[in-house]
Amino acid sequence: MIKNYLLITFRNLLRNKAFSFINIFGLAFGISCSLIIFLWVRDELNTDKFHANSDRLYKVMENQTYSGGQIYTFSSTPGPMAPVLKDEFPEVELSTRITWEERRLFQFREKSFYEEGRFVDQDFILMHTFSLIKGEVSSCLKDTHSIVISKEMAKKLFGDVDPIGKALVMDAGDSFTVTGVLDDIPTTSSLQFKFLIPFEWYFNKNKDWLASWGNNNIRTTILLKKNTDAKLFAEKLKHEINKHTEESKNTDLFIQSLADAYLYGKFENGKQAGGRIEYVRIFFVVAILVLVIASINFMNLTTAQSSKRAKEVGLRKTVGAIKAQLTFQFLAESMVMVIFSSLLAVVITYLMLPFFNDVAGKKLSLDLLDTQPLIIFASVIIFTGLVSGSYPALYISGFNPASVLKGQMRSGTGAAIFRKILVVVQFSLSIILIISTLVVFRQLNFIKSKDIGMERKGVAYMWMKRDMNKHGDAIREELMRDPAIEVASLSSANPIDFGNSTSGLEWVGKDPKEQILFANFSVDYNFIQSLGMTMKLGRSFKQEFSTDTSNFIVNEAAAKAMGFEDPIDQPLTLWKNRKGKIVGMVKDFHFQDVHTKVEPLFMLYDPDWFNVIFIRYKEGQQSGALRALEKISKHYAAAYPFESNLLDQDWDNLYKTEDRFGKLFNYFSGLSIIISCLGLFGLSAFSAQQRTKELGVRKVMGASVPGLMQLMAKEFALLVLIAVLIGCPIGWYSMNWWLNTYAYHVEVGTITLMIAAALCLIVSMLTVSYHAARAAMVDPVKSLRYE
Repeated sequence: MIKNYLLITFRNLLRNKAFSFINIFGLAFGISCSLIIFLWVRDELNTDKFHANSDRLYKVMENQTYSGGQIYTFSSTPGPMAPVLKDEFPEVELSTRITWEERRLFQFREKSFYEEGRFVDQDFILMHTFSLIKGEVSSCLKDTHSIVISKEMAKKLFGDVDPIGKALVMDAGDSFTVTGVLDDIPTTSSLQFKFLIPFEWYFNKNKDWLASWGNNNIRTTILLKKNTDAKLFAEKLKHEINKHTEESKNTDLFIQSLADAYLYGKFENGKQAGGRIEYVRIFFVVAILVLVIASINFMNLTTAQSSKRAKEVGLRKTVGAIKAQLTFQFLAESMVMVIFSSLLAVVITYLMLPFFNDVAGKKLSLDLLDTQPLIIFASVIIFTGLVSGSYPALYISGFNPASVLKGQMRSGTGAAIFRKILVVVQFSLSIILIISTLVVFRQLNFIKSKDIGMERKGVAYMWMKRDMNKHGDAIREELMRDPAIEVASLSSANPIDFGNSTSGLEWVGKDPKEQILFANFSVDYNFIQSLGMTMKLGRSFKQEFSTDTSNFIVNEAAAKAMGFEDPIDQPLTLWKNRKGKIVGMVKDFHFQDVHTKVEPLFMLYDPDWFNVIFIRYKEGQQSGALRALEKISKHYAAAYPFESNLLDQDWDNLYKTEDRFGKLFNYFSGLSIIISCLGLFGLSAFSAQQRTKELGVRKVMGASVPGLMQLMAKEFALLVLIAVLIGCPIGWYSMNWWLNTYAYHVEVGTITLMIAAALCLIVSMLTVSYHAARAAMVDPVKSLRYE
């Protein structure tokens, strides 16, 4: 029986080549897209879950409460915390401090490379599952001058020579002995690094600020002992920082599972408020939508072709076949087509994955011998086969044998209505995706072109190396003399990506109980000019005013937070001992991404903090200006390879996630429209075939070709218009929700909805018009001899 079913299936596929091609390829592209998205979703959900003790690993986090009840959440913690937690809390088995990613220069004989890594405690390697291929886990980071390097770094520096025991020079200074080689870091690790160095060395070098419980500067991760109640421990931990500080008592500690931190990293007013999980959910929904759109194609085309199988069903029922057998037969046929589509989808997926990985910044692979991808693939096949094949199987198997054998069977009013409903659903989903694509594109374009309060174009910078900050004035003056450079300045931070903040600022009239968090960094005399900022009131720092070494420049948000309409000459005291006054108020500029509003900020002048050199180069003089920076680098830090950055590129890099999201959304939306049009192409071909005789009669009666084309297109245009009325409100609502995650954003707008509706209507009508034109131009003599 199964053999006969398969033979019938193959005969029908060959008999209806065009419809079979559209069905199989449309379904294959839909399955491939959804499969790729599911692989991406799986990769995101598995991040940091590979650690053997992932259920006991926690990040220590801070909630800091300020005036007005505003709560800020930070993953930065004090330097002394980790050892204290391990010593004083019996629930803590291991603890480690982890620096942010550090870029350091390493040298071995004539070879030198910049590598990115972390400074960590010995417990780091014990509590996380990062495998060593050389060295001992229990002792590899015990010596302060030991270093564990990646397999890739070992290959670059030592080739095939065993690196254990070899000495590396870091930053042309201290030497570190290789005590371990790491196996490849899993791609599902949120922590990526090429080297690990004992935190004790880092602590000793930076003890003046790392030893303070009042400074938050590194991350703390703990491993709880087995069977520890995490909630009870979190309550005990809550006020630990307040025990070690005399002044501020506004900080509460809490813990977040390391396995959750990657996806749930967004906090609002002290409460968990999403994070990357939002993108995971959105793309999961997109995968389902693309699969549903492809399945609808299959259902539409199969039910549309049902009249050709009517007599077959009638004969089978007459000779004793029951409905269940026929249902199974047609469902089996659907599954065969789905399997064909799935095999083709695997080929398409292998071809598309390199491109997808490049856009998404991933290293995804499809290994069907791996259990999880195999389960995902099998689930997609079963879901698609059942969804796309169930209705056609039930519908065709339900034909009345007496009617079909008398030739009284038509395509069926019920089936026609159902097909129209499916077309409406299909194009409603496509319109939602088009609206989403347009809004994402507009928002990303808005971000990139937004006035952020400074001129980021035409600005390059270089981080100071070694003791370059001791020669800051000389460096600035030398750069200012270069003909390619308009202005040069020094700063302690990149003004669009830094995290320094303090509540230790006091002013006249401040409530002693009031606590407001101020971002802050140090700038020189030329900084405001070199970054193209606008002074709203007062002036920037000037070399002729010696008192400016104690003075401040604030932004508009800071003046508002302090209650000053005109803050100029208002006295300020920082950290109880630095007394000065406000000499200028700068227009608000974005020093964080546009997800958040501009926060209060002050700038001060402190040359000891300077570690960045900025230059604004003249138009068309970028290469000359960078050569001037390189000359400075070679003169003051000859051991370091020259590196520079462009401020405009840094701004774009802040939105890499959104940019990738936008590109992927564009591709999948475009593909969903193509799949929808494939189905419409097939349906319009079937409709033209069914109405051949009608069109012939109308043409004999005097109807024109354009009139006949309009007649055929009108049916589908009405369905698309209904889809517009359904899809536009849903698309508007969903994108409004997404836009509200930004403090500054575009509006969805009526024009966006109109463009989406027009685009969908035009594409669908172009698709239908091909078959409408062919049918309308057929000689009526041939049309009337049809059948």
